[in-house]
Amino acid sequence: MTAEIRTDVNRPNVPTSGTTITAEVDVEPGEKQEAVQRHIALCIDTSGSMGGRKIDRARDGASWVFGLLDDDDYVSIVAFDSEADLVMRPTRWGDISRDEGMTAVEELSAGGGTNMFDGLRTAQNALEALGMRDDVTDGTAVRRILLLSDGKDKQNDPPDFERLAGDIDESGIRVESAGIGEDYNEETIRTLGTTARGEWTHLEAAGDIEEFFGEAVEQAKNVVAPDAQLELDVAPGVEVTDVYRALPQAQDVSLDWADNTAVVKLPDLTEREHQRVVMKIHVPERRGEEGSVDLVDVTLTARGGEARDTIAVDYTEDNTELAEHNEEVQLDHQQTVIQTELGKGNVEQAETQVERMTKIHGEETEIVQEVERQTELVKEGGRAERNRATKIVSDDEDGIQK
Repeated sequence: MTAEIRTDVNRPNVPTSGTTITAEVDVEPGEKQEAVQRHIALCIDTSGSMGGRKIDRARDGASWVFGLLDDDDYVSIVAFDSEADLVMRPTRWGDISRDEGMTAVEELSAGGGTNMFDGLRTAQNALEALGMRDDVTDGTAVRRILLLSDGKDKQNDPPDFERLAGDIDESGIRVESAGIGEDYNEETIRTLGTTARGEWTHLEAAGDIEEFFGEAVEQAKNVVAPDAQLELDVAPGVEVTDVYRALPQAQDVSLDWADNTAVVKLPDLTEREHQRVVMKIHVPERRGEEGSVDLVDVTLTARGGEARDTIAVDYTEDNTELAEHNEEVQLDHQQTVIQTELGKGNVEQAETQVERMTKIHGEETEIVQEVERQTELVKEGGRAERNRATKIVSDDEDGIQK
């Protein structure tokens, strides 16, 4: 693994009375060193509402995936309506012809209800069984469930899907979830992508299905290291709160704590896809003690290696030093909070945060203007605007997308 991490804080110097600072961890994934084997499960809604153009384009999307696979990749297809059906068991692409694959695709037809839960469980079981086969090397495989749905699972609620997605994630499988149209359960689609460390996407029209499948399969090919996470070893008296994944998609994070160590799970590290985690840190009082103090030791681990850095500050009573401020770090955190809320449709909460941001940084600040614009778009728009609001995009000096 060639990944590197870099930490930064909004206030490098803090008073001995203690305070709260903003910190961020930037992850540079590095370059891919070797080819990866992809295990792709297409999990496709074939309920009655998918009839017509949508099911036609879902078939086209599956066909498009076939054209992107290498011989050593594995593909499976799960269709779900009132029940889930493993239409194509996990199959090495080099072992079948395209015509054989298309025969399975042509079996996709619309009718019945929307048992998404069983569809996902069937896809998970298929990928897990593939990993246990003697003829498959699972140690370096990149495993994906690509979920497409336009409806609601009336038997299961978002908390049920959160638990399922957590189980899927623990098995080393990421979920890329897409809802199409205006009738799917947006919270469910968002929960699946966030909890299983993928992304969630809104598709406006049937014609977007091919692009969704294609981009997800191509992204899997560029994985540098799967199963990535940040371990935050927190010093005594220090508290870490308000943690978010800012890039590649704004998402809130639930920390897994063990003693003084918290784990932030990351999406798989992908070549040229910068990642960022932002957080608040409470710096405890140290009366009469000045000098540098390590607050959090940060370790990036992923299949294949690790990288380390430290979040540290200097305690001081020098007013000139205390005035030093890295505004960009604070803006990054505030922007991520706002865009996470917008992705959930929580416009009022976002507006409150924008007001606070404007008072602190001024209405002429570029990021303030951007979040104001996005808040208005979400307020006036719908699911497409909410999804777009979660994408924080900028380019660094090398032209690498962040």
